[in-house]
Amino acid sequence: MDTTDKTKSFWSNGFGARLYRKFARKWFLKMHQKIAEKILTRNPKDLLDIACGPGDFLLYLSNLASNINLTGTDIAPGMVKYANQKLFGKAKILESKGENQPFSENSFDVITIMMAFHHFPKKLETLQSVKKLLRMNGVLIIADIVARSDFQKKFWNIAEKVISVRGYVEHYTENDIKDLAEKAELTFSVEQIPGMNRRYKMLTFLKKL
Repeated sequence: MDTTDKTKSFWSNGFGARLYRKFARKWFLKMHQKIAEKILTRNPKDLLDIACGPGDFLLYLSNLASNINLTGTDIAPGMVKYANQKLFGKAKILESKGENQPFSENSFDVITIMMAFHHFPKKLETLQSVKKLLRMNGVLIIADIVARSDFQKKFWNIAEKVISVRGYVEHYTENDIKDLAEKAELTFSVEQIPGMNRRYKMLTFLKKL
């Protein structure tokens, strides 16, 4: 089984996926609150949540702003089915890889990726693809765990390979993301998420003018 199939299987039917569906909403509530606060100041019309998982953030946002057209995608068919059932009528959920989204250019005001970017094998391609999907003055927000050093990044990656159950995983540092943002011609900023461990960061990307 290759890493893509392993990722789909783990996040569709694995024990870890069932735990995630049960507890993630509570675990990441502070993250959802901070990102929703940032998003609502922009008064967006259309939002895409890539790697939306069980749809927790989309449900949270739908309860705050019913006027936003919400869409989510995920690589795992089990998560797509679960999120569609939970969000019926509140958001549209589709199956899709991170770097290959089935939408036209200039379709969204805001795109989010939460707790998933370290699973993406094609990080630069994803940023380049997302850039095309964003409208003028659109924003990409990535919330994820970010290694403080190259040593910590290597340690995390080695541990993931030893465990080898979640499919593809490649952790990164803030400097790695800065390099990717520069290559994708996006401006980049980083913030600590209040009330969470310092490894949790909110990364904001804007199109360069």
